[in-house]
Amino acid sequence: MNGDLVDLYLRLSVDREGKDALERQEADLRDWATQEGKTVRKVWQDSVSGYKDVAREDFDNAVKAVSTGEVGTLAVWKLDRLSRRGAGQVGLVLDDVEKVGGRLIFLRDNLDSTTPNSRLLIIMVSEQARAESANTSLRVRAKIAADASKGIPKAGTRSFGYEVDGVTLRPSEADLIRDATERYLAGTVSLIQIAKEWTNAGALTDGMKRQRRGRDGVKRDARTYWTATTVHRVLIRERNAGILIHKGTRLPESRIQPIIDETQLEALRAKVKLGTPVGARAQTLLGGVLRCECGAPMHGTTSYSQRKGGPRHVYRHYKCSQTIYDKTRQHSSIAAPLVDDEIEALILSDIKEGRVRSPKGGDHTEAMKTLSGLLTANRGAIEDLAESISDPDLKSIRPQLKGRLKVLEAEKERLTADRDALMADAGQSADLTTFFREVEALQDGASREQVFEYVDRFGKIWDNVPIETKQALIRSRYRPVVRRGGRGFGRVELNPVTTEQ
Repeated sequence: MNGDLVDLYLRLSVDREGKDALERQEADLRDWATQEGKTVRKVWQDSVSGYKDVAREDFDNAVKAVSTGEVGTLAVWKLDRLSRRGAGQVGLVLDDVEKVGGRLIFLRDNLDSTTPNSRLLIIMVSEQARAESANTSLRVRAKIAADASKGIPKAGTRSFGYEVDGVTLRPSEADLIRDATERYLAGTVSLIQIAKEWTNAGALTDGMKRQRRGRDGVKRDARTYWTATTVHRVLIRERNAGILIHKGTRLPESRIQPIIDETQLEALRAKVKLGTPVGARAQTLLGGVLRCECGAPMHGTTSYSQRKGGPRHVYRHYKCSQTIYDKTRQHSSIAAPLVDDEIEALILSDIKEGRVRSPKGGDHTEAMKTLSGLLTANRGAIEDLAESISDPDLKSIRPQLKGRLKVLEAEKERLTADRDALMADAGQSADLTTFFREVEALQDGASREQVFEYVDRFGKIWDNVPIETKQALIRSRYRPVVRRGGRGFGRVELNPVTTEQ
């Protein structure tokens, strides 16, 4: 063990001093290391909960480094940065470190695992941190419930149309909502037109005016524009009609001042339909499957060109869905035939090489219902957590909430991949099923003629497969992203989906 080497462990916390929490932790720990004559080997960093039972990759790596003797010391700014799960987890870490003669330093708690009675003190402080987290959560929930019983909505990021208290109207924004509701119900304006009008008028939400920190720790500007989707979300809120919802239930008392009446709200909900309607057929192979590098989905579109007296040329391409809204940056587009042909060729190759397996058969109805139910519950939980994270009353447990959100989003990815794989399995035609089995039986020593025959047969069968089935099959294998710049299919980042089929 090299006693002169030290690793630092940082974890994102609520920064009550108005500075960047991680930068403050690292600066203090580096000052300590300099005073002790230690060399900092590596800095480990997590931005997830230390209280909830969630995966923390850098936490595991940091503990492993000191418990296996790679470094002599692991220094942490404060014990609750290492863990808020009490004596159970901290005790196990102490056991592993003590076995190799390692050392744990908790700078702000003035605790050193190698000093007399250190284990008892560390265990006591860790239990105190766990109890504080649990009690804070209980107090916050109790306050929210008490306010709701009085008709007061939960505090959080200011809602468009209302002041910070969530009750009092902000006249300039409330007028926009009222006017948009009346004109949209009268059929004189579309959601896209409303989005453009609000953006041009500079009527932005508070969230559109501030930077947001991503999971990589980098701050980025928010999207300073409205879309049909964000307008839709604002127009159909119960809050607009003065309705208070708590835990999915309408409360009898509400202090929220209404902008529109309930009849208008119901009319809006009956009329507003965004996205692809249920049962609508997909029109393009990769519409909604491709993603722009900005993260938004891409949709198929057609453009034309014609010289005077000459033939008319038709161009099919995929374009980022945010192009008409976000003029602050450039978005991706790509020729449809190019990317369609390449993706189809990849799927053929995956089938031939056995990376996509033949349908398992059987009735998938119940399995699809189960997955759909899990996805619905997952999306609801994500929406609730996203709202809670912005709630000032929940600042003290925001790291835990963010950790849980990260777990839920990973679960959403897995469930979506499972659903797409099941859809691909259930939706394959009898011809495609037979073809799968024949390809699986084809040996690597097949003749050139046999390979060409299978390619030709695949093309004919593939042409008759419903687009929705093709999309499900592609989604079960890839998450394609189109980058700006460059030429050809090399701009497409495939990002394979790792899920057992």
